[in-house]
Amino acid sequence: MGGRHIGSDLWAFNARSGLSEAPWHRFVRGETALIMLRTDTAFPHGIHLRGHDFHEVWDDGVLGHCRDATPVDRRASRDIPCVSDNPGKWLLHCHTLGHQASGMKTWVEVA
Repeated sequence: MGGRHIGSDLWAFNARSGLSEAPWHRFVRGETALIMLRTDTAFPHGIHLRGHDFHEVWDDGVLGHCRDATPVDRRASRDIPCVSDNPGKWLLHCHTLGHQASGMKTWVEVA
């Protein structure tokens, strides 16, 4: 998230700014994935995955709260295990609306 990237806007996920035609990732319904969120910037981000709940994984490996958004501190990372149990196309974005409007959004598909 953020940092130098080839995205066309100020913010990006995996070097891509904004919504592309293809999803960032396609999940099979029922698949469990461990998603690592990392920010390379001097700014914290609140990352929201619509349509799904997940647990945060704390630094000591313990599962934290069940939620649909999680804070990722500046220059830090957070793992989130997520069961892809809700079919559809779902937005993954920063809750800081200026970041989202400037490219920090993508989408996933569950089929």
